[in-house]
Amino acid sequence: MNVYITKMNGAPWNPLQYRQWMTAEIAHGLSCREMGIFCYNGNAESEESLRIRLDGIVAGLSWGVDVVVCQLPTGNGQRFERELLNRLKVYQIRIIIFIENSEELVRESEQVRVSEWIGLYNQAEVLIIPSLAMRQFLLDNGIRKDMKFVIREMWDYTMEWNCSPSPQFPREIHFTGGGGIDGINNWNYTVPLKLYADSGVQGQNVHIRSGGTQRELVSGISEGGFGLVWPQNENARKGMEYDTSFDLARYLAAGIPVIVPAGILNQILIEKNHLGLVVESLNEAVTAVEAMEESEYQGYIQSVRRFAPALRNGYYTKKCLVDAVMAICRKDAGEIDAPARIIDSGERNFTYTVLKESYGGNLALSWSYRGKADGFLIYDTLGKLVYETRNINQHYFLIEGYSKEGGFAVKAYMDTLKGKLVVAESTSAYLYEGKCGQVKVSMIIPVYNAEDYVARCIDNVLAQSFPDLEIIVVDDGSTDHTPDIIDWYAGQYLNVIAIHQENGGPAVARNTGIKQAIGEYIGFMDCDDMIRPEMAAELYRSMKKNDCDIAITSVYRIEDSGYKEYVQYPMEEDVAIPVDDFLWMHFSKGLIFSVMVWNKLYRTSLVKERLFPELFIGEDGAWTPYILSYADKICYLNSRLYEYDRSIREKTLETQWQEHSNGERFNLYKRMVTFYLENGNPMRRGFLMELAKYNLMGWKRIYAYDEYEKLWEQMKEKYQ
Repeated sequence: MNVYITKMNGAPWNPLQYRQWMTAEIAHGLSCREMGIFCYNGNAESEESLRIRLDGIVAGLSWGVDVVVCQLPTGNGQRFERELLNRLKVYQIRIIIFIENSEELVRESEQVRVSEWIGLYNQAEVLIIPSLAMRQFLLDNGIRKDMKFVIREMWDYTMEWNCSPSPQFPREIHFTGGGGIDGINNWNYTVPLKLYADSGVQGQNVHIRSGGTQRELVSGISEGGFGLVWPQNENARKGMEYDTSFDLARYLAAGIPVIVPAGILNQILIEKNHLGLVVESLNEAVTAVEAMEESEYQGYIQSVRRFAPALRNGYYTKKCLVDAVMAICRKDAGEIDAPARIIDSGERNFTYTVLKESYGGNLALSWSYRGKADGFLIYDTLGKLVYETRNINQHYFLIEGYSKEGGFAVKAYMDTLKGKLVVAESTSAYLYEGKCGQVKVSMIIPVYNAEDYVARCIDNVLAQSFPDLEIIVVDDGSTDHTPDIIDWYAGQYLNVIAIHQENGGPAVARNTGIKQAIGEYIGFMDCDDMIRPEMAAELYRSMKKNDCDIAITSVYRIEDSGYKEYVQYPMEEDVAIPVDDFLWMHFSKGLIFSVMVWNKLYRTSLVKERLFPELFIGEDGAWTPYILSYADKICYLNSRLYEYDRSIREKTLETQWQEHSNGERFNLYKRMVTFYLENGNPMRRGFLMELAKYNLMGWKRIYAYDEYEKLWEQMKEKYQ
């Protein structure tokens, strides 16, 4: 079987042709063959001329075997495209249609032609489309109910040249779109606007840089500033809710952050990856650029720098082409909107595998893997498949029903057109007790009625590649089987300590653990979360290297839909950072969501002198700024070593608290803010006051409760 992809040729330069060329070039890297289609006026061709041309196009295909990816439109008109698809059907060719005009389809002016396009699309087995919204639009307008869909998610922008390695921060905005900017005829802002096409915008601060090659265009953009993605009119704005922007890919591949309108299809991707500004108006965008500090801009640059290689290397195109061919070949494919797939020759290996005895006679297998994969396979030593997962972030599996004498190996695989290709295999892991030397890290876990998940939590800590670790589990008056479970672990493992106390809340339980801890450093973990096997070792290494008081890792949030990047900082990794720099960046730049205590290691001497306030809930929001105010240096690893799991239980103390009245919440927040203002480092009172203002005024907006503003006025008078 060969896979072919069509490519428009012979038309005057236009964005559609450029996208098709780029898509076909990326497809060549997956061994797809090109099917060139020259642009004529297909609607004016004679029947004989059209027949001869189509015969030439399909002549090299193998009857009933090959797959053709048709990039539509071809530039020849619907008559030609209809006859091309009919000819492929005659040859019994499997058809995938790569829809490249989604934005046009949803325009009001095109509605009379939608049924014609639907007729063409229904000839395919798989449609490659930009979004789930587009899928619903097609289904609502008559697409076959059994159609398979692959979601493209994003345009790529490949390039063979290097962009500016370190974009500067000129307060300027680039616009590469054509046809105007909705609502703007005269640019009267102080921030310069650089235009790369005739968009009809005028003004003293408008600079025209039209002409030149794509390389020259991208090189100019890459020097710095922001890339603007903005609709030409209301029709185009609607289209942005269904289709992805090629200009967006170009800016990001060039290495600069973007400005996009709220509601654009890629809004969540941009916000989650910290790739730019999402705004309601251009006035809001210009105001944000004018007020932005160099450090904030460089934070965006660092995020774009991490994201851009995916676009430059054809990540999304490779993903959707491979998924589409896999869908067409698998009889049980169903609808597909799978996560990204990339096949390359990068390094892949298992760095660590360990097997531990778990509660209930089970075995806990944990592993660390580096490199790309589409999934993992677990085999026993007899070669029997035990488990398969497509969760490429998974690092833990509970094995039930096997003897303690058996061993297990993990294999990483990639999807290929010929099936699963194993690209790495771990060494076989057998039951390993391990020995703890002199305790260097104490991990404290408060637990309450956690019988469904506490074993998983302890298994994760036992699986750490760092041997000199004690695990202090504090049962806070549980009424289920939690005490029995933690007592079993304490009896089985010498480095597990079980403590039982009356219910007092997580703060009291943590304080009990702190008093018991003997390690040089202390970490905290919630009993429904997970940590990666290398977390303790990596944070300990960074703390020793940089002589820091606190080490922090970025975080994954686990939801029912999968793993999401949750806490991430725009700061340099694995270096000592003065805590004052971190505090102002962290809280003044809107990153205040990271008040949690569990994605960090702390110097024990710092913590033992400063216990948690005994609040039943909200203790982390009170304690984190308090403890940070007494630290000297911190270090950071963007390795997502902690996993905050919101999928395993419906309600937590925090979510239950949201059901209480405004007055009850206010009293909690009052105690929280009062604690860190009264007990925090007096040398950092200015920061703590700024934080209090940010907190209180934010809660006023969220809960529409004026008592927060009154409290702020009282605190200003008392503490300033």
